[in-house]
Amino acid sequence: MNYTKAKIFNMVLKNLRVSVSLQNGNQNDKNTVILNEFYDSAKEQVLKDFDWNFANSYKELALTGYIPQNPKFLYEFDYPNDCVFARELISYNSNEIIEFEVSSNCMGNKVINTNVTPAVLRYTRLIDNEIYFTSEFTMALCWYLAFLCAPSVCGNRSIQSDCMNVYTNMLAKAKALNASEGFIKNNDSCSWYDVR
Repeated sequence: MNYTKAKIFNMVLKNLRVSVSLQNGNQNDKNTVILNEFYDSAKEQVLKDFDWNFANSYKELALTGYIPQNPKFLYEFDYPNDCVFARELISYNSNEIIEFEVSSNCMGNKVINTNVTPAVLRYTRLIDNEIYFTSEFTMALCWYLAFLCAPSVCGNRSIQSDCMNVYTNMLAKAKALNASEGFIKNNDSCSWYDVR
């Protein structure tokens, strides 16, 4: 199913028990203005809260040319512009997951510090186009956006609390579905096979 901002906003309003529907996501009525105020922050938070498969991305990082301010690390890399949350740093040469730190450098830019170069970052990418959203992500986003907007749209703290509870349950369900999608071969030998 293709999602639009208007569809998402209408789902949020239904979650808040508001019977009015929106024609598009850019109307000037009170509810649409409130939803738009919280939308980008809500989307970014839901992307951060879980390692969504559809937003998973890899990028070989570029050195900044500066020495890290933290003496524990040798190399400083640029933080990708489209990165919402850095998940893992992988050594390009050994494919091992390596230690890293996200901080700001002497220029005030967000950077990644580590002791290995070259390195590849696995991260959650900011997705701006709603047509790429999965149904699980969209449902979670709708409940989280409803949680943020509840005081302004319906003024009901009980509904707001319910929205957060449903959002938490949606994340748990998404984790189970996400974990079952894909296959990573385990190179560890099996004890039952070694006995033969």
